[in-house]
This record gives sequence, C-alpha cells and structure tokens, in this order.
Amino acid sequence: MPVSERQYPAGGSALVLSAVAAATYYPLATYGPGWWRGARLPDMDPPFDLAWLHDGLAWAAQYLGPVLYWTFAALALALVVVAAFTSGFRTRSAAVGRLVTAGRAGPGAALALVAALAAGWFLLTQVAALVAPLFGMYHGEIHPAVP
Repeated sequence: MPVSERQYPAGGSALVLSAVAAATYYPLATYGPGWWRGARLPDMDPPFDLAWLHDGLAWAAQYLGPVLYWTFAALALALVVVAAFTSGFRTRSAAVGRLVTAGRAGPGAALALVAALAAGWFLLTQVAALVAPLFGMYHGEIHPAVP
C-alpha cells in the first residue's frame, strides 16, 4: 500500500521561528558578553548590585549564544532546503515531519527563554532597588516620587 504525500502546514511557521531565533541569538552571542561583563547597578553594594547576574548572563552569551545561533541558523537553512525540494513541505517522508516539529519546538522554547530572562532581569532589578535601601546597601540619592 503506497503512502500518500502529506502536507506539513507548520513548515512555514517552523522556518520563520528558526530564522527569528537565529536573528535574536546573533546579537546576544556577538555583543552580549561586552554588554554584561562588569555591568552592575550603580550605588549599590553586592549582592544587590547584580554584578553576579550580569557576569552569568555574559558567560551564557559568550558560550551558549553562538551554539544556539548556529543551531537555529542551520535549522532554518535545512528547512529552506526541504521546502525547496518538497514543494512547500509536501512529502512522504516522516523525517520532514520530525524536522518541522523540531523547527517549531526548539526555537519557540529558546525565544520563550529570552523573554523569561528579560522579565526576570527586570524583576530582579526592581526587587534589588526596593530591598537594598532597607539593608543600608544603597548609597545614592533617594528621589521621592513627590517632592
């Protein structure tokens, strides 16, 4: 019994997600270590200056960023090649289905990780700004909201 061709409509979204993930991780891998290494919140004592967090982000950007960038760039290129040779992800091969699934799950999770790291960084800076003065670890000027 011959296997009929299947259309993988998620192939296009997998390609877009892979390309967006590669485009997101490229500047993080290229410029991230320089942005974060040695960065700290001014006028605060450790650990509220968050230098440890910035150094961790710099390490991740330096060592994990290029790996993720090249992984997603290769995945996007593989999806382009598959789309070209299968007339838009129309094929009998189950391997294409697995590639499309990987092209959606991996980059989607990586983009969610970037969003979670950004939100977590923002929340940590706000908590540090609120808690550091209570422990006497903030040495800058306090500007009240209403003068």
